[in-house]
Amino acid sequence: MSDRSSSPTRKNSDSSSLLLELAKVFCLKKVSRALINNKPSTKNITDELYNNNNNSPHDLKSFHKYNYPSFNDDEFERLNLEHYLFRFQWQSNFSSPIEQNLLSGGVRVLDVGCGTGTWILDMAREYHPSNIYVGIDVSSILPDENSRLPNTGFIQCDLLNGIPFPDSTFDFVCERFTIYPDLTYSQWKYLFSEMKRVLKPGGYLEIMEYRVDYDNPGPITQNRNDQVLKYLNSKGIDPETTINSIPHMLQSSTSLSDFHKQDKICPIGRWGGEIGLMMLNSYETTQKSLNKRFQPGLTEEETEDMFASIATEFDEYKTQVINFRCYARKK
Repeated sequence: MSDRSSSPTRKNSDSSSLLLELAKVFCLKKVSRALINNKPSTKNITDELYNNNNNSPHDLKSFHKYNYPSFNDDEFERLNLEHYLFRFQWQSNFSSPIEQNLLSGGVRVLDVGCGTGTWILDMAREYHPSNIYVGIDVSSILPDENSRLPNTGFIQCDLLNGIPFPDSTFDFVCERFTIYPDLTYSQWKYLFSEMKRVLKPGGYLEIMEYRVDYDNPGPITQNRNDQVLKYLNSKGIDPETTINSIPHMLQSSTSLSDFHKQDKICPIGRWGGEIGLMMLNSYETTQKSLNKRFQPGLTEEETEDMFASIATEFDEYKTQVINFRCYARKK
């Protein structure tokens, strides 16, 4: 199922004002280095789940098997801003039909690749306090002890060593934006199998990702995207093929049923209003981080000139980014 249209839906002024306030909060406020460099413990809620069944073969304290970029203030803010942008666009934090269960309580939720943990904390504030929410990520920018809620827990671990929980632990497993630009297809397949393993029968697995290509890219934008993909392909990473395979993997899995998919189009650039500006901020932060990998010879001035040209192109060509959610239920 898809709701793609020829142009993005225009929001009313109240929605635009709300989005602008979010942009002020997350784009202008700097986050302390102490929080970014914090390495949270794995105690309390996560230990309780793990120790209830110690048959899991995975180590809670294994880090950095694959190459995620280092995080700084800008990346921290981008991840938080991205969460609110997509919650606003979708008018929800998830699409799976589990809201009534979350309202009733007693649900165990896992966020795979949770980043700063904003999605977990948002969910914990919104639904029944007897639910349990766990986030896992390779990075060390997880919420500190003072930022967590009593029914939330976070683990820093290498996802490619396996998800550190026993089979059939969670009622809802969610993964968002973890593939690009670091996972090979075989690594993704393994992570996909791990997410299914820790999901209870009757539970839902939901995946949200960007499409790597753009709608209406200009020539500079397309060239830049081609360069990034060429570099990643040289490292054995093909995010375009991997991400495009996700819906088929959910739909064709013999252990899953009730497949559903929906696309959303998001403008990028000033032409798209507050949403477009937020997407532009996210794009530039991500791409500048990538630039250090495959074009380290570019000066800061050359880099800024290139992204200024791309930003102009976004407005000229009315470029759009496509993201999707798909989910299925474990049999």
